[in-house]
Amino acid sequence: MWDRESFDALRDNAADHGLDAFTRWPGLLSLSLGVLLGPVIALTNQELIYAANMWTCGHGYRATLHLIPLLCLVVTIGTAITAFRDWRASGGGVEEEEATVASRTRFLAIAGIGISIFSSLVVIAQWVAILVFGPCVRA
Repeated sequence: MWDRESFDALRDNAADHGLDAFTRWPGLLSLSLGVLLGPVIALTNQELIYAANMWTCGHGYRATLHLIPLLCLVVTIGTAITAFRDWRASGGGVEEEEATVASRTRFLAIAGIGISIFSSLVVIAQWVAILVFGPCVRA
């Protein structure tokens, strides 16, 4: 059940701590991108590598195959930086006893940092496979 008074109290508490941006869509979108965009980019990287592999094998342009993981790595690192910025905006730290906007924001920001870094490692591992094996070996 939705209680208007408790929602207003939660928003007032967030405004007192300077976290009013994380109660509306721009802040929530930033937190969501930190958590969700990294794995999506890692999977997109894998798909694009598979799609471009046959073309690279046929044309002999190995350097173009390295462009895909480079761009995906830049995006996953960008999501980690965005999540880190959100964590700093929420005051940093990790311990919280109350269920507030600040504790939710810190949790999602830390989760976004971890997931984005892990996704970056997955992209790097896929890039290593491109470096080790030639495109025609994988075809």
